Amino acid sequence: MKQDNPYDLSKLRVDPAELPRKRSKRKKWERHFVRTPWDWVLRLLGTKHAGSVYPLVYLLLYEHWRTGGRPIVLSNVLAAEVKLSPRSKWRALAELERLKLIQVERGSRKSPRLTLYHLPHKHPRD
Repeated sequence: MKQDNPYDLSKLRVDPAELPRKRSKRKKWERHFVRTPWDWVLRLLGTKHAGSVYPLVYLLLYEHWRTGGRPIVLSNVLAAEVKLSPRSKWRALAELERLKLIQVERGSRKSPRLTLYHLPHKHPRD
C-alpha cells in the first residue's frame, strides 16, 4: 500500500477564490479642516481675546457643520477639546456675542445653547 505524502505541494495549494475575505477596518474619521465664512473673518479682526476666541470659533463652526445647523450645547467638556477652561469659554462666548456672531441662551447651572449667525442652516452635503 502506497501512503500519501503529506508534504506534496500540489495537495497543499489553495485557490485564492476559496479563501474568506477579510473586512478592511474602517478608518476613524479625522477632522481635517473647518470652513470659515468671510464675514466671520472680517468681524474677528477686532477681537480682544484671540487666544480663546479663535479655538472656540473653529470648534463652533465644525459643530455647526457636523450637526447640520442645529443649536450647539457647549459643555465644558466640549470646550476642553480645544484646550479652553470654563472661564476662557465664557470670555470667548461674550466676545463672540459682542461681535454679533452668535446668540447665547443661558440657563442656570446648564451648558449654554448657541445659535450661529450668518451661516446657512443646512448640511453642505444636502
